[in-house]
Amino acid sequence: MGEHETTGIFESIVDKLPGNFDIYFWNFVVLMFFTLFEVAAVFFEKIPGTDIHISLYAVWAILIGVGVIKGYGIAAYFMHLKGDPRIYTRTALFPVLFVLLMLWGIGLSNPGSVQALPEWCTPNWDFAEVR
Repeated sequence: MGEHETTGIFESIVDKLPGNFDIYFWNFVVLMFFTLFEVAAVFFEKIPGTDIHISLYAVWAILIGVGVIKGYGIAAYFMHLKGDPRIYTRTALFPVLFVLLMLWGIGLSNPGSVQALPEWCTPNWDFAEVR
């Protein structure tokens, strides 16, 4: 498992990069970049002190899209599913069904549930006292 020789776009890019870093290092770098992208999307949903904001649906789209990319990076390289028989991938992806059910059941069927969190559960975005 995981010892199959596979080549793809990501592998060919890593081969051309300078240094002695392997595919796992560059996968880690990509995952960290997308993690920062996720944090920025949530942080800039409402920029403190301005009227600039990103719609809730755009933030959802960013988080879901980035989650899919990060999930692929983790499954393909850290779980060594890239190049393995498809039954291993299908077995590893089976829990995604339950994640989708929770997303529908909690998030989409009750859209106000995330905004109606208790005060102790929401961050304080008031930066007026920082100055």
